[in-house]
Amino acid sequence: MAGKNPPVMKKTTPQPKESLALLRHEAICYIKTLRKGGLPLAECVRAASLRPWPGEDGRYFAARTLETWWYEYSKSGFAGISGTAKRCDAGKSRALDPQSGQWMLDALAQNPRVPLSVLYRIWRQQGRMLPSESTVRRFLAAQGFDARSLNAGSLESGPTKAFEAPMPNDLWMVDFANGPTLRVLDGKSLATHLCVLMDDHSRLIVFAGYYASADTAAFLDCLKQAVLRRGLPVKLYTDQGKPFVNHHAKIVCANLGIRLLHAKPYHAWSKGKVERLIQTIQHDFELTLRMEGNAVHSLEQLNAALSHWIASLYHLRVHSSTGQCPQERFSRHAHALRNLEEPEKIAPLFYTRTERVVRKDGTVTLDKILFEVPLSLRALQVELRYEPILLDPVEVWHKGILQGLARRCDLHLNSAFHNRLPSSNYAR
Repeated sequence: MAGKNPPVMKKTTPQPKESLALLRHEAICYIKTLRKGGLPLAECVRAASLRPWPGEDGRYFAARTLETWWYEYSKSGFAGISGTAKRCDAGKSRALDPQSGQWMLDALAQNPRVPLSVLYRIWRQQGRMLPSESTVRRFLAAQGFDARSLNAGSLESGPTKAFEAPMPNDLWMVDFANGPTLRVLDGKSLATHLCVLMDDHSRLIVFAGYYASADTAAFLDCLKQAVLRRGLPVKLYTDQGKPFVNHHAKIVCANLGIRLLHAKPYHAWSKGKVERLIQTIQHDFELTLRMEGNAVHSLEQLNAALSHWIASLYHLRVHSSTGQCPQERFSRHAHALRNLEEPEKIAPLFYTRTERVVRKDGTVTLDKILFEVPLSLRALQVELRYEPILLDPVEVWHKGILQGLARRCDLHLNSAFHNRLPSSNYAR
């Protein structure tokens, strides 16, 4: 990895269609977790229909709708649930308009202990135009707001008790921490940031690296390297930091079939294992860099030294919690790991997407760098899909069709070519 700061990723605005697909994916991941416990599909779908998505104030979906999503996802993966719903009125009541229905769901969620008959009477006294109480009860039951679901089920976003994943790659944890400040060869200082991905079952470091910035680009690069080396996790557990909760990170995890989980705010203790691992790296590996002859002066040297420490020391040392070496505990079930089918095609899944309007000279600007695109796209809006750290390659898409690769504009070369044009061309 180069020692210079990587370009800052542009913020992408989530599209309604993609946001709905991510909501469907979260529900499907919940059903998959129940299925792994041996429950039949009908019970898993029923349980998912009784929970709000994505959180306590979220939406309820009918069991039939969830079952349809399940089969579409099983057939085509994330792409299968990214399209529009087959029925525009699925899950809606014909006796209630959407605004009134949503208002009742919100009001009931705020007063879960008040009987519906009392709430219904108060609503009518306030002048609300509502159908009969029996119709309201049927609507709320279809949305999951019955007595049983209200008493049993606020959705939790993270673990609250001691736990351990039963198998390798069932759960990964990730976190950032400040790394050592390097004195690079030109005399300047470079602040580094450590990103660590750890397998919960074995305590194996699936990948760790130092970066110049603790941003989404660094997190996704770390995740890509981990997936290529150790396979795909079922779940990925993070805190509420910006590198982990943004729209692009959710899309990448959904495309890979990874369920992205976030710790509750102010519940940092729930990822104490990865934080304890970071302390081990800081109090062991990083302290050795201060010893004579061990100093490093670039990110490449720092990451090479970290990789050697992990492979030769940490992975071969018996862990105090498991009583086994992380490498041995992870390798014991290596045959059951979920690997990428086509590793050579993983790069596009991590590309950042940004929209631009092509200038009349056939150029676009990306992270203050000028790129040339096909001249046939002048004045048109295109989507650039690119590797966020190196900005190479940069794909140019228009209306969902790949138009080619953008290349960095060489102003001096263009100037030389322009000067060689015959004078008659200037008059045209």
